[in-house]
Amino acid sequence: MAKKKGVRIFIIVLCVVLVLALITVGVLFFPLNGKKHIDVWGMTQDFNMSEDVQSVKKTPGEKFKILLITDIQLWSNISDNNKAYDEVRALVEKSHPNLILTLGDNVSGVSSRFLIKEFIGVMDSFKIPWAPIYGNHDNEIPMTTLNWQGDKYEESEYCLFKKGPSNLYGCGNYVINITENDKPIQSLFMMDNGRYTEYDDGSKGEIYMGYEQIAWYEWNVKGIAEETGKTVPSMVFTHFAQPQFKAVLEEVKELPVNKDKTEDFIVPEEYGYGTFDYTPGVAKVDSGFFQKCKELDSTKYLVCGHDHENDASVTYDGITMTYGLKTGPSPAPWNNATEMGGTVITLGNADSDYAVSFENIVITKK
Repeated sequence: MAKKKGVRIFIIVLCVVLVLALITVGVLFFPLNGKKHIDVWGMTQDFNMSEDVQSVKKTPGEKFKILLITDIQLWSNISDNNKAYDEVRALVEKSHPNLILTLGDNVSGVSSRFLIKEFIGVMDSFKIPWAPIYGNHDNEIPMTTLNWQGDKYEESEYCLFKKGPSNLYGCGNYVINITENDKPIQSLFMMDNGRYTEYDDGSKGEIYMGYEQIAWYEWNVKGIAEETGKTVPSMVFTHFAQPQFKAVLEEVKELPVNKDKTEDFIVPEEYGYGTFDYTPGVAKVDSGFFQKCKELDSTKYLVCGHDHENDASVTYDGITMTYGLKTGPSPAPWNNATEMGGTVITLGNADSDYAVSFENIVITKK
């Protein structure tokens, strides 16, 4: 009898374990697709700045500060996540930003669906407008779609995220104007290029900027110019760097200051500042976005994340390309950065023609 009773208990326990396992699998891997993304865009449609572009007000006579955090990569390690949040809180306290931007890889791993709400809660707690873009890790779990994540961001009280047109590459192509006296003084293009793609030779690598994204970018730059009567200066924020960032590195590597180095490549003052720890991760295909920025003469700054250990800023053909400083510890295999924190972009006053400056704020050193 005792043996039969033991078998029954074993079977019951096994059934409970199986049920719990099925529930866990269901919770972790049940698809979260979100609301249907149906907005579409066409080159011939009318531009309306009040409808197509969001805005954040700059107080006349005061500087405007944008805090960049990037590659925070929240995951299943609560300790790492808490350290990352502590860094963000310290950055906000030090910089007193008017706007916070995240440059992708906000979450990662199977716990993404739980961390999105936690992340939004922390960001909203500052009661400061903030805006994210996606990176390659945000989309690494197919069951937690970017469309669903976008719904959560759009529901946030302080988040400015917009999914943007559904017929552009990615999710989250949108524009924010910084305005003074109701006039735009700087346009911020938040553009999604944060996934890997397979090329014709079978290799995988960072995706190029979509041709339809480039057309949409041009439509916005020209539309804002038409409504304001002048070309408004702009910045573009993406997860991956543009191919020209890698091209500059090839030039920098040949300079005397770097010829004998086996580690970081130092950026000479005539190019910018900072170091390249390794070659920028860029698309194998140059789809012409950098050239379009030059042609339209609006965008003077391209800002990216992704390459955790790089903190370089270089100017090439009149356009400055800058890495945001890596934020938070994140999983060790993907993070060998020795300095972590954030980057502050400051816009000056009208009397300085709204001069732009960058500053890295280091919170943690390894």
